[in-house]
Amino acid sequence: MKYTTITTLAALLLGTAGAFAQSTAYTMPSGFVTHTLKAGQFNLIGLTLHEPITVSGAFETVSGTTLTDTGVNFDTALMAGKTYILEITENIADPSLVGTIQEITSWTATTLTTPQDLAADGLDGETAGGANDGAKYQLRAAKTISGLFGAANTAGLQATDEFKSDEADIVYVPNGSGFDKYFYSDLSGATGWFKSDFSAADTTPLPYMDAIFIFRRGATDLNLVVTGNVKTVQTTLALGAGSFNYITSVFPVGSTLGNTGLEATLTATDEFKADEADVVYMPNGLGGYDTYFYSDLAGAVGWFKSDFSDATNVAMKTGIIILRRGAATNATLTPPASYSNL
Repeated sequence: MKYTTITTLAALLLGTAGAFAQSTAYTMPSGFVTHTLKAGQFNLIGLTLHEPITVSGAFETVSGTTLTDTGVNFDTALMAGKTYILEITENIADPSLVGTIQEITSWTATTLTTPQDLAADGLDGETAGGANDGAKYQLRAAKTISGLFGAANTAGLQATDEFKSDEADIVYVPNGSGFDKYFYSDLSGATGWFKSDFSAADTTPLPYMDAIFIFRRGATDLNLVVTGNVKTVQTTLALGAGSFNYITSVFPVGSTLGNTGLEATLTATDEFKADEADVVYMPNGLGGYDTYFYSDLAGAVGWFKSDFSDATNVAMKTGIIILRRGAATNATLTPPASYSNL
């Protein structure tokens, strides 16, 4: 993967923030990342730059899968048919829920419906006294196939003019049990993005939590430029039991194995054997993967590569694979310390 320097408006404002005091308005830091899609390979990438925040607020009540905020009209703030990512940014009673994310596809004027029972997990509503201590949240739209690659394929992926998916570059998106596959057709009368079953796919959501594969059939490498906002707070991702999990590393630059915080939830080895621990796979640019594990053996504590060399400062790739050997769990990715200044 190839990464570029991120330029942020927030970074430019840091030196003068004091002069503006409470009247200062800040924008989210933003930038771009360039992914080099190698020809003839499966390229694993994660979406580490995100859509802008659409709505933020606090929940008055949290009941099962229904979250209520009467200070917002979701029907007018959100666009029907789109998928949104709910992110918990503050939860006083149980701060461990900060960073929790949910895909939102259903709402009313004042409520959101989540796939998970966040009330059972300990998400806060306001106290009986009406104090403003309900869990704080933000919503942002998920990127879409056409949004990422361009409605007219401005990214330049190899298309098909015969409506045959085996002639085009293929985008593989995890679906929980395998992958859904997408391609671009420039055949007259059937132009656009399609799923492998030939259904229209222009608006297919690409939640940033999931890393995706792009199989590049084109004869040359292709640079894919992704723009968006930088997340500056921790994010919690679900890992399935006994399976390979394809996830994004969330933060575009500065993350290393040593500062992600993954060791807090991944299974370590106390015998310095990589085949006993959860394993992190990162693309090596040659079509294969380097593998890493965490050891808590006395005298050899930390991140190591499979050849047992120190890996603490190995930079995270945008898309990674985690082999979870144990039970399903939630893994929290923490931003680099420098992000606190953004």
